[in-house]
Amino acid sequence: MPAIKDNIFICNTDLKFVRPELHDFLSYWKAKRGTRLYPGRADIKPGEITPLLPWTHMHDVISGGEEFRIRLIGTILSDTFGGGNMRGEPISVLPPGVFARVKQGIERVIEARAPVRTYAPHAALPGQHFQGIESCFAPLSANGTDIDMIIAVSILEKRR
Repeated sequence: MPAIKDNIFICNTDLKFVRPELHDFLSYWKAKRGTRLYPGRADIKPGEITPLLPWTHMHDVISGGEEFRIRLIGTILSDTFGGGNMRGEPISVLPPGVFARVKQGIERVIEARAPVRTYAPHAALPGQHFQGIESCFAPLSANGTDIDMIIAVSILEKRR
């Protein structure tokens, strides 16, 4: 599949990550998947990915992809958005630039039925435009076939 670009945002299935943490996350996802198409949410154990949790976000896929709801946002990302509990909210509550990129990442996973890499040289996160951000979005499935959740890890280039 060709890359999708919106001037500064790349979303594709090449999975050529720069951040080593994203290679680690993808390896974890593949190990949890095993011989199935996708792992399920129950396969993901937070204690096994502790260093990634502050950068992790999960989204429920509603009605086959007509809507997406926030299930979880790691503390670093949540604090950047101003904190607060966003659980159960539509992804449209995210800052506009973040919303557009997260939505595109989720939609690309659903379309490709596979993990995707996103990258932008300027983060859309409030106060973080001076640095790039790279993410891995990956599908989850309760029944092993239908994508019902997306798990992602998004890491800033100059993470603190």
